[in-house]
Amino acid sequence: MGMRLSLLSLADANITRVVKSPALAWRLIAPESPPSAEVAEQKPARTTARDKKTASLRKSKAKVLPALKLDGSEGTRCDLEKSWHGIHYLLTGSAWEGEPPLDFLVDGGRPVGRIDPEHGPVRAFCASETGAIYQSISSLSPYELRKRFNARDMAAKEIYPDIWTRSVLEEDSLRYLMDHLDRLRAFLRQTVEAQLGILAFLV
Repeated sequence: MGMRLSLLSLADANITRVVKSPALAWRLIAPESPPSAEVAEQKPARTTARDKKTASLRKSKAKVLPALKLDGSEGTRCDLEKSWHGIHYLLTGSAWEGEPPLDFLVDGGRPVGRIDPEHGPVRAFCASETGAIYQSISSLSPYELRKRFNARDMAAKEIYPDIWTRSVLEEDSLRYLMDHLDRLRAFLRQTVEAQLGILAFLV
């Protein structure tokens, strides 16, 4: 399936809870996953009766996650699919670098523990950071972003996925990126209007 990046809107208060208790992120990112996949369990070095009892208590506690209540405006998800790296290129002109906040798709934010859904860590951006991201993207016109598209340079910089020079019509690849960029901009506008932050994660 490849690497797909998603964003999810979340209030600052819940972002604080998720950063403090990273296992809560699974309730939002992968609600179908069982608790055993959500919280890593540590095994004791020795297997004494006391250690076994402690391990059993730890295991039972690990399966009980605190509730994370969302209001009606939270929990909106934006799936950028495989366009995320190409959008990052249009925003920054680079593969993995760039000035914040325009590099937010690959860097920045607060790491959410050691949670790794599939390919990379979960990162959290508070409402003010999300507002700065939206303002920065809004300052770039679609015409300017289209001018930044360079299929050969993207292939040379190994922008994921490796599709940019395969099509006879490069306009198809550009349209793919611009459509998802419009989706991203609309999601950020809705998130900022609701005064929310975001979680960013690869799945």
